[in-house]
Amino acid sequence: MVKTALTVAGSDPSGGAGIQADLKVFSAFNVYGMAVITSLTIQNTQGVIYTYPIPANVVFDQIKTLAEDISIDVLKLGMLQNAEIVESVALAIKKFNLNLNVVDTVIKSKNDKNLLDKDAIEVFKKLIIPNSYILTPNIPEAQELTQITIETQQDLEKACKELYSMGSRYVLLKGGHGKDEDYVVDVLYDGESFTYFKYQKVKTQNTHGTGCTYASAIASCLAKGYDVKKAVSIAKAYINGAIINSLQIGRGKGPLNHFWISDLH
Repeated sequence: MVKTALTVAGSDPSGGAGIQADLKVFSAFNVYGMAVITSLTIQNTQGVIYTYPIPANVVFDQIKTLAEDISIDVLKLGMLQNAEIVESVALAIKKFNLNLNVVDTVIKSKNDKNLLDKDAIEVFKKLIIPNSYILTPNIPEAQELTQITIETQQDLEKACKELYSMGSRYVLLKGGHGKDEDYVVDVLYDGESFTYFKYQKVKTQNTHGTGCTYASAIASCLAKGYDVKKAVSIAKAYINGAIINSLQIGRGKGPLNHFWISDLH
């Protein structure tokens, strides 16, 4: 029987990030994808121009309508934009007893536009992180959430521990924004030990939607029954290949190739 995945995130009309990327990833992994839109973003490969948040009650009703009809195997969160949407999503998760599998901590765009209001960050930390199974921040997001400056491996581990203390079962701190010019190192923390995932850095500007894609790949693997370490390992290999085979579309940071491999397990 086909597995189902729900993404609750913003819409990217360029197709490289947001729910559009999530749905492509779900399809690539042969998982039935569904989407709840939290924000309409006006963007292209050159960056986010502005965003239009969906009313919080409409976000809630989208989730409600799906949860009352369809069994949701995995839930992945992306852009939530404001405190009201954060609260409505948290309420829906609780009311409909949904498992919050993967939380992509979308805070800012690559061109530095706020995708989560400043006053929503504390609400996010209080209502979303404690209910998450895997939290997937990049270095700037982890710094924003923890107020820890991350420059060394010790800093990475310290930030992981701080994020774990907020209540997430696992923390995957992504190292793509690190200073190492040759390798990307992601760190998975389970409260006891650290697991490192190291890949050679791909020299390309076409990295639009990497965070969304990575989180959705992890969610897809969880839907298929893989444990966390295996899910992250498969997702990391998948996104690395998607970046290597990225598409030269648009005048800015092009999208990944979500269908670079046809046989994903």
